[in-house]
Amino acid sequence: VRRACSFTNLLLSCLNFSIFILSASSFAPTILLKMPPTSFGMALLMVSGISLLSSFVGFYSQLTHFCFLTHISLLLASLIGQVLTILALFTKEKASMSLLKSPRDPKEAKVLVRLECGALMAMCMLQCVVLMLSCAVHSCWVKDYEELEAEKAASARKRSRRIAEVQEESMANATKMAEIKAKELDEKMKSKYGQTIDTDFLTKKKKQVSVQLPSLTSPVSTVRFCDLNFGRLQPSDDELDPHNRFEFGNFVARQALLHEEYWTAAWLRAEEWASRTHKLYVVNHKRNFADQEFDAIKKRCKEQQDGQSSTCIITVRKQDKNVKRSIISSVVGTLDLNIRYLRLGETFPGEPVDAPRFCKIERTPSSRYGYIANLCVAKSVRRKGIASNMLYFAVESAKSSGVAHVYVHVDRNNKPAQILYQNLGFEVVNMASPLLLKSQTYLLCLQM
Repeated sequence: VRRACSFTNLLLSCLNFSIFILSASSFAPTILLKMPPTSFGMALLMVSGISLLSSFVGFYSQLTHFCFLTHISLLLASLIGQVLTILALFTKEKASMSLLKSPRDPKEAKVLVRLECGALMAMCMLQCVVLMLSCAVHSCWVKDYEELEAEKAASARKRSRRIAEVQEESMANATKMAEIKAKELDEKMKSKYGQTIDTDFLTKKKKQVSVQLPSLTSPVSTVRFCDLNFGRLQPSDDELDPHNRFEFGNFVARQALLHEEYWTAAWLRAEEWASRTHKLYVVNHKRNFADQEFDAIKKRCKEQQDGQSSTCIITVRKQDKNVKRSIISSVVGTLDLNIRYLRLGETFPGEPVDAPRFCKIERTPSSRYGYIANLCVAKSVRRKGIASNMLYFAVESAKSSGVAHVYVHVDRNNKPAQILYQNLGFEVVNMASPLLLKSQTYLLCLQM
């Protein structure tokens, strides 16, 4: 609230009211002299009208800066007109009376002219006082406003510092709680997977773990590993199937075979999920998410029957003779490729149909389709073509399985992802769009 002198405001209001009365009364002599007035009479009426308008605006001049400027402009215009009119009526009285062409008695006309001149002189003096007081009050209010803004800024800075201190305390407490929860989770993982995690290898990498990898020619034999070894080295090229892989740049896209690769893929997905959430203790939530996703990947990849399958595809760094990498540091991208059947009557996945209760799946070659999900790439290696090449490998794998269509859901607000899929030939399934308004996604399809 602006702190201005109440007496000055009251005085300004009284002066503006007095000018308003004088301006209104100054119309009478000119109208009584001759009606309709001559051009000189119209000039007198215009000066009185400007004075009347300036006094009216003066009541609101302190509301905004625009009102103040308007009031000052009208005051100056009124003062100029009043000074010129006073000079004309006072120094050239006879000439002014002849210009007015009043039909009244000369004595009466002279009295009316002098009354008009007196009213204009009174208005001129009052408006000079109003002009000076208005400028003084406005400058005082501007100063008070600047002081108030400075106080607000200082208060905001103080509040920001206090909020920052509270946030630091909260983060410190959250970090302590996260460490406690992380220790509990580590103990849980140790008891669940039956093996102690080599934290020295993960953090300091001081030890080199020597392991013997069995032959990886059969995925079934590889999945027998039930214990996780987070220091396990990346399998060499000789131990992998050279045909079921796709090399590009410094990376290789292939099917995940080891449980450590499943777990790393789950961790990448957990990091992607954590980047889109704002929950407290996100580290604990991320570990729980990775744990659940790891179990889900194992279950999906194990359940392969009746022409339906699920494959976890990963992208790993290309083998380097001089560098030994662990699996968790080698996997940089992942996605799921699912081979499914359409339900009876469906033309695309998720289409609402009325199918018989015991005949929901149409197990024909033409009804098989591929579905891509959970595509994510580590932040450190993005914009290197990993996502597009991994998708290309997944599409080729689906094509080799004999499917004619590959589907994928994409967020409607994720324009880069939409461009990525469209560059590979995916197109929006328009019939599915109305059904996906609530989930804010599009269903894309690639026809082989």
